[in-house]
Amino acid sequence: MATSKIIASVFVMNLNGGLDDQGKPVTLSKSFRNIKAEAAPDSLLTIAQKLVPLQQHELISVERNDTTDILA
Repeated sequence: MATSKIIASVFVMNLNGGLDDQGKPVTLSKSFRNIKAEAAPDSLLTIAQKLVPLQQHELISVERNDTTDILA
């Protein structure tokens, strides 16, 4: 049976960058690497909420991107 192990994790804040010349929305992102694999989603959301006042743009969403090794 295969198992998986998180080997890298990135925390991403997507921000509203306004509109481009054609009126389409622009999304900006801030990435934070080397997030602990054990970090709970609630903890990441709390961190994002504390960082929002330091940002120039409005927060759209919070993501967590994990890289996983699948082992046999």
